[in-house]
Amino acid sequence: MFVRIKEKPNGKKAVQIVESYRRADKVSQKIVRHIGQATTERELDELKRLAESIIVEVENQRQPVLPLFKPEQIYGHKPKNEEITIDDTVKIRNLREEQRIIDGIGEVFGKLYDDIGLGQALGNTQMDESWNATLKACVLARLANPVSKRRTASLLEQDYGIKIPLEKIYRMMDRLKVKEDEIRKRIVQSTLSLFRERVDVLFFDVTTLYFESIETDDLREFGYSKDCKFKESQVVLALATTTAGLPISYRLFPGNMYEGHTLIKMVDELKKIYDVAQVLLVADRAMFNEASLKLMEDQKIRYIVAAKLRGLPKALRQAILEDDDFKPAVIEHEFHWTKEFAHNSRRLVVSYSSGRARKDAQDRARLIERLLKKVKDGKVKIKDVIPNYGSKKYLELKDKEAVVNETKILEDAKWDGLHGVITNDSEMKVTELLSRYRGLWQIEESFRINKHDLKMRPIYHWTPDRIRAHILICFLAFALAKQAVYRLGLTQQSMSFEQLREELLHVQSSLDKDITTGKHYIIPSRVTLNQKKIYQAFGLKRSDVPYPVG
Repeated sequence: MFVRIKEKPNGKKAVQIVESYRRADKVSQKIVRHIGQATTERELDELKRLAESIIVEVENQRQPVLPLFKPEQIYGHKPKNEEITIDDTVKIRNLREEQRIIDGIGEVFGKLYDDIGLGQALGNTQMDESWNATLKACVLARLANPVSKRRTASLLEQDYGIKIPLEKIYRMMDRLKVKEDEIRKRIVQSTLSLFRERVDVLFFDVTTLYFESIETDDLREFGYSKDCKFKESQVVLALATTTAGLPISYRLFPGNMYEGHTLIKMVDELKKIYDVAQVLLVADRAMFNEASLKLMEDQKIRYIVAAKLRGLPKALRQAILEDDDFKPAVIEHEFHWTKEFAHNSRRLVVSYSSGRARKDAQDRARLIERLLKKVKDGKVKIKDVIPNYGSKKYLELKDKEAVVNETKILEDAKWDGLHGVITNDSEMKVTELLSRYRGLWQIEESFRINKHDLKMRPIYHWTPDRIRAHILICFLAFALAKQAVYRLGLTQQSMSFEQLREELLHVQSSLDKDITTGKHYIIPSRVTLNQKKIYQAFGLKRSDVPYPVG
């Protein structure tokens, strides 16, 4: 928004607040507010000052600005002496707030970004500095306010007067292609450094990321969508993390890749990092196929993988459902019954818990309730249940229509509360095996952070290189988020990423202008106890002393 002076035929000057906006490829302007008309220069100055103060109020009511740049970068350097304060001659009534700036995310995550060594991710020549700054801006913007690249560029120009053209962001993304492996290696090294180069347990899982598109290519394909977006093309993302959820590596696959085959490709990726024979790999039941298990055994990898109990041989299924030979065990403060079997020279451990049994029964009741709503004259139309994959297993097909099969429901109920894992480890105790597997929730949380907090999907890029660059930017933001949370935990200041971001979004400064002298001043917000602890954890100090800039 800006102030526009428009001369009238009667000689008066109208003062207006005008805002530019883009409609397709055309930039237009609209009048936000008419301030008034002036007949003298004095009246004109008063109306202009009034318009400027209204602009500040309106902009401060909008979404907070991106925490990517400091006022000192625009108006001058911050004085080295933190005790320099606003001059006593400055009158409060002459100060006007121009912007409310969020400092927290830029200061904390910006320092972490540089500590990891990402400040020169795209090279260390003078020419590369601008590209590195653009990459850092995109990563920090995703941590603070995950929006599209176009919206990020717009907010930077609108809120800071700093222009990073959208085309430059796209060109930076194109440069990431040749640097992808190197950047990912830096993330791995920073993760391993937190564990003194030793990580002996890895979690592995797969998810899908959809596009707002039906176009397909070598990477974008149709497949089973975990987001239930079956009408959109997608890619498959495989992720490996530590037990604390810190990222080790990831890999993208075409959207029609079967989950069980991703691990075979991912092992090659992990072998580039360190000796995989020293690792215990924990994965969900999608990896429970002979090819994946055999591969890990050939590579001397110890594993714990969820077993598909109902897909086991009939005799083994019957033995599992028998009530005898179950032994009591406590897994992470929760009581379980456990039973162990030998299966294909591997250990199969089956556990039962009453809590899981209640959940299984409740989930089935919801599916049946949803199914019964579609029953008419004792039958169900197939087209009415095509999207409901969970409900379809209780149906039986008859003459192009389906009926509810009560026998299938009763058979399904027999498995309530039962869960199995299979492993090639011959020494680990049953309680430790199950405890290790239960930690797999960490990688589920990692997917939640990527998908929801960092808005990794839907993806709006269309070329494979841009898609990979977008995922890499999100991966960098995710790595910073998890490392920040982990480091805070080491200082006994436990905090989720959502809580950390919320605290840092409230670390703000007011950029004020003296309307009589034109000088700018910074007035930092009050520092809370939590914010102080966060800054201390990263070796930073937040001052609450006002100071001039420029």
